[in-house]
Amino acid sequence: DASGTAAATGPGAAVPGERPFRKALTISLLNPKAILFVISFFVQFVDPAYPHQALSFLLLGGILQFFSFCYLSTLILAGTYLAAQFRRRRRLSAGLTSGAGALFLGFAAKLSVASAG
Repeated sequence: DASGTAAATGPGAAVPGERPFRKALTISLLNPKAILFVISFFVQFVDPAYPHQALSFLLLGGILQFFSFCYLSTLILAGTYLAAQFRRRRRLSAGLTSGAGALFLGFAAKLSVASAG
């Protein structure tokens, strides 16, 4: 029926055949900004006398991707843990949300006072 199909294809449902890791890796490896950064930054670490310079670039790029993977995985795991904690502790979540709102109001007040003077 139509309601079952709509529920299965909602915004939170996984699309069959979709591979988010492969898609993200492809986008990351084909990103022109990242490619230009790696080439311009790593050129200082590649010995011009070394006969296999492309291998040096690949090794340095692989090291960069490894540490990026570790860093982003840590962020994802920490974010998942914090989200679960905030779902369990509604008062903590509400308090931190209110605190962040008060902080932004304070920044706005400081900015308006600094702009007026």
